[in-house]
Amino acid sequence: MIILGVDPSLSNTGYGILESVESKLKPIEGGVIKTRSSDPLSQRLSIISQEFDKIIEKFLPDHIAVEDLHSRPKFAKTSILMGHARGVILSSAGIKNIQVFDYQPTQAKNIVTGSGRADKKQVMLSVSKILNNQNLLKNEHVADAFSIAICHSIINNSKTKII
Repeated sequence: MIILGVDPSLSNTGYGILESVESKLKPIEGGVIKTRSSDPLSQRLSIISQEFDKIIEKFLPDHIAVEDLHSRPKFAKTSILMGHARGVILSSAGIKNIQVFDYQPTQAKNIVTGSGRADKKQVMLSVSKILNNQNLLKNEHVADAFSIAICHSIINNSKTKII
């Protein structure tokens, strides 16, 4: 099974392609779709949409696992902007008829680190160890996306082993 994990953001949308092979997890590719804050919202969303479509077409994921919206009143605007990016991602998945699964960041953190309150560095370290890939220590958005993909794999396949 190919899982596309996504950490949606208007500026830095992280993605991680994970393959579940014989009950083991194998990272295929990770990256970040970047937009400039100086560009109009419509252009930024278009960039995310186009780049996300290319990723879907290249890797043909079976499932897409996306970080769910989380908000605090203090950061309401951030949540709204994240919602725009998330909407583009969900739309692309819907057009391609790929099932989408939503996970809270605390749920993914708990699965990969053992604590729903883990910080970015802990998530990056745990994901790099789980997937045996030191490159995942280089970008928090990619590590977050892989943590969402790992979360999905474990929740939806009790036979998956972390090695």
